Parts: sequence; structure tokens; C-alpha cells
Amino acid sequence: MTQTKTQVARVVFTRGGVDESIHAVHLAVVDADGKLIASCGDPDLVTFPRSSSKPVQALPLALAAPELPSDELAIACASHAGTPEHLTAVMRLLERSGSTVADLRCGTHPPFDAAVAAELIRTGERPTPLHHNCSGKHAGMLLSCVLNGWPKEGYTEHSHPLQVRIRELHAELGGVDLEEVEAGTDGCSVPAFALPLSAAARIFAGLARPSGEYAQALDRIFSAMTEHPFLIAGPGRLDTTLMPLVPGLVAKMGAEAFYGMGLRQTPRGPLGVAFKIMDGGERARAHVALAVLEALGIPLTPEMQALAPATLHNWAGREVGGVRVELPLVWA
Repeated sequence: MTQTKTQVARVVFTRGGVDESIHAVHLAVVDADGKLIASCGDPDLVTFPRSSSKPVQALPLALAAPELPSDELAIACASHAGTPEHLTAVMRLLERSGSTVADLRCGTHPPFDAAVAAELIRTGERPTPLHHNCSGKHAGMLLSCVLNGWPKEGYTEHSHPLQVRIRELHAELGGVDLEEVEAGTDGCSVPAFALPLSAAARIFAGLARPSGEYAQALDRIFSAMTEHPFLIAGPGRLDTTLMPLVPGLVAKMGAEAFYGMGLRQTPRGPLGVAFKIMDGGERARAHVALAVLEALGIPLTPEMQALAPATLHNWAGREVGGVRVELPLVWA
């Protein structure tokens, strides 16, 4: 359904009182029934949630493995930092499907955690696919294939039964026709699905108040993510630091500055939120997330405000500028 476009939100970085950089933001907020209740910009914007889709990508696993330990379900939803805690959880998932690191098709990059990356350099070790931030998702996909009777071979291909099912789930949970779910390829080689921003918000509203045939599995995913915030991201990263500060919040970042949040406790009841910073400026993500939470009636504590400082300092510690968020939220 086409919605009315409104003024985009903006995150403005200033220097010496002059606006230096501006990040435009589109935002959708839906209630527990999936109805759009507030927006900035275009709530019908078709965009890729990227790793914010991981709760959906983990749903076939949650459905097929109702007794899976919550930490292993959490790592299947994670964009992890490559710490020993993360790698241990991924390895347990791999062992359940009779798989090894060699079966992961995510590729390789250095760990996101600076200390772990430095230790690899110090010891002369090279990163492996296990260190990839999506290795937990891939390990979960391999186990999902085994449990559902699908071949592990080719599990990243668009035509594989697992990826076909994940695309269907994006449509079902997002409340859109399957034809509205566009397909690309993610950085870790699995399909990346694009859908309207309001549909992505419905997915997170479904985590906030699960219902229907997937309710139990979605509730387990919500619990796994909120009970193990460290596994979802890692030291100093937004998902890990923000979720424990807001009761009933599940949050998941996606590449190119996408963000999804499901809130169980707001003055308006359970809500789903999705926003996209159009230039991919991830430095603005925490500022938008906090502004949205405040607009939805969530009081900002000093610990929360520290995640998105309003002042900018240079390397000598001098204040040189600031950050302001313009959130012209229009309520339906």
C-alpha cells in the first residue's frame, strides 16, 4: 500500500557552528497489528535490511530445532566481533550439523574486535571464515539444512530450498506479496532481500509481539537475542550496548546503515521500527536510534545518551562541533 511521503529525518554534523555533513534518513514505525503509525520520509522505500534480516534467516532453524540452546540461536542471528566467546558458539553450531569451518561459504575478513585482530597479527595467524561476522548465521543455515532434509551443498544459492523459504518468510512476516521482495547478494554470499521499509518494521513488530504460526519460534529468537546481547555484536557495538539499557528491546544493525528495533514496552504498546540512513553513514545510526526511542516515549538515561554524544572533540580533546538530529516524525 502506498503511503504518503513526508519530510526525511536528518542527522547533521556541525563544525564551528556551520553544518558540515548531513545524513538523510527514512523511517517507519508500525504497531503490533502491522499498521504504519509514524514515519519520516518514504515508508515505502524499498531497501536492503542486510544483517537486520538475520532474525528472519534464523527462523527456519528456530522452527526445526525447538530445543536449541539460546546462545546458539543468538549466534545464528549475530553480526559478531570474532571474540573467543563468539567463535565457541559458532563451533558448537557447526558440530551439530556435522560441519566444519571448511563448509562455511561466508568468506573471510579480519575480526571486527580490534584486540582479537591485533592478537592474530601478533601470533602470525590468518583469519578464517570462522572470524567472519556472519559465520554464526552460516553455521545456523547448515544446521537448518540438515534438520529440514535439504542438501548442505549450495546453501548460499538463490535457488536453494533454504533461501527460497527465507524469501517467503520475509514476505509473510513483512505483510507483502512475494513479488515485492527483491533479491540481491549479500557480502557473505547468501541472498540479500530488499523490501519496503514499513515491511521491515513489521518484521520487528512481530518480534516484539509474536503471533500466528511462528509465534513460539519468534519469541525464542527475541529471548535469545535479548538474553545474549554480547553474542549479537560484541564489545562497544550498538546492539550489544543498547539492548540491555532498554527493557523489552530487540535491536539488529544491518550494513549500509540500516537498523531495526522491536519494542515490547512503549506507551503505545509493542512497536516495530526500521530506518535507513541513505548514504550508508553508520556513524549516525546511534543518534537516530536514540532520537526514535525518545520520540516513542522511552526515557533516555545518561548511559543511553553516551552512545550518541551531542558534541564532537578532536584528538587533542578540544570541542570542535556537534551533532543534532532532526526527526520530523509524522503520526498517522
